[in-house]
Amino acid sequence: MNEGAPIMYNGSGFDGPGGMYMVQGQTRHYPLEVLHVMGGINSPRQGTPRRWQPRKDRQPSKPDNAFSYDSDDSSLSSNASGSNKSSDKGESSSNSGKRERDRDSGTVSREWRGRGRRDPRPRRFVPERLIGASYPFQVKFAPDNLLNGSQYDTLSQEIWDKFMKSQQTEETFRKKMNLWRFLYVNIKAIFPRYGLYVVGSTMSGFGLDSSDMDLCLYVRALADLEPRAHALLHLNHILSYIKSFDPSAELIHAKVPILKFRDERHGLQVDLNCNNVVGIRNTNLLHCYSRMDWRVRPLVALTKLWARAHRINDARRRTLSSYALTLMVVHFLQCGVSPPVLPRAGEVSRGRALNRCSLGELFLNMLKYYADFPYEHSAISVRAARRVPVWECRMRAAAQPGADPAHWKLLCVEEPFDLSNTARTVYDPETFEKIVEVFRESHARLSAGLRLQDAWPQR
Repeated sequence: MNEGAPIMYNGSGFDGPGGMYMVQGQTRHYPLEVLHVMGGINSPRQGTPRRWQPRKDRQPSKPDNAFSYDSDDSSLSSNASGSNKSSDKGESSSNSGKRERDRDSGTVSREWRGRGRRDPRPRRFVPERLIGASYPFQVKFAPDNLLNGSQYDTLSQEIWDKFMKSQQTEETFRKKMNLWRFLYVNIKAIFPRYGLYVVGSTMSGFGLDSSDMDLCLYVRALADLEPRAHALLHLNHILSYIKSFDPSAELIHAKVPILKFRDERHGLQVDLNCNNVVGIRNTNLLHCYSRMDWRVRPLVALTKLWARAHRINDARRRTLSSYALTLMVVHFLQCGVSPPVLPRAGEVSRGRALNRCSLGELFLNMLKYYADFPYEHSAISVRAARRVPVWECRMRAAAQPGADPAHWKLLCVEEPFDLSNTARTVYDPETFEKIVEVFRESHARLSAGLRLQDAWPQR
């Protein structure tokens, strides 16, 4: 071979197949590790006739500071592959970070320095992400199978039109998210350890344009303090801040204390609770149910509007809460129709529902279901997707710390997670009879006329 001619190195040896690597200049010999850096040799036994000196004969250079160390074969290879970038950043002096090779001894010395801290990326907290996201709940078009040619088509169309006018709009959702952001930032500035979550119909998909905004203030629980007293303590702290922009804010001392206030700028009514984390879980559950079938949201919305018109949708007046009404609709769609529209809580929906009943037929059957429901003996359960005996609920409440068996009295709607009675506000027999009578009368009138106005109060 001619002096100074390029030498061809094969990736698997001199003669075997593989990628070829050309090194200019025969007179200059390259050690094996340099060929590894160039990517041409995979085995330490191939690629060069030059013999390395034993490690014990090397004379390492003295480090200049405490962060220097002697580089071996692996460190040189890792440096060439880009694992250390300190020399590229210009952080070292003119003599540090450079490779020095003694052709006689074959010694490689190198100085390492710690990496400088990178500037942290600005993180967008949760309200920012939700404000920038598109609102997924507002329905803008009617489904293709809204009408099926049955006698309930007119009623179904009226139900759908009422739902479209009353559903929570994207504009209202943005207002709620902006208010959440304002409260989140200011509360975090005053109380850094507080968390603030949006729960309820705003996030579950069952919200109306006139619905309140439900917030959950999360604070780490104390072992030596009763949960209700702990919640009242922190809500009183927040109350002093809330009154700075709403002097009429009120703290309700219920079983689950609620701080009620109004945001005049956006025209929103807000209910703030403390550490009622079960609300976060049932919000996720209801969100899943709202997306399983297109008929679920219109039925829940219409039931809320119907109950408000009859004045049986106000827990403060010892009637049904919106959450209890929502669970009643879901329970009906689980076991009040055959085949069921919705599965049991915790089960995965197995494709499209086999039930093809229209909105009008489902609403009429729901009124009949609760007009004839055996309230004395059975409780409404979404968790079990069946009627649960009331005595079983009372026994479970007696064995559960903090639960009261007396809450399972007249109208019983089981909460899917903490197994409490969400309709415990209905404890007055006269109010209970009024609720049942509203179901009976509405069903009788609606079945006769099949017009939505027949289900509304008659003047």
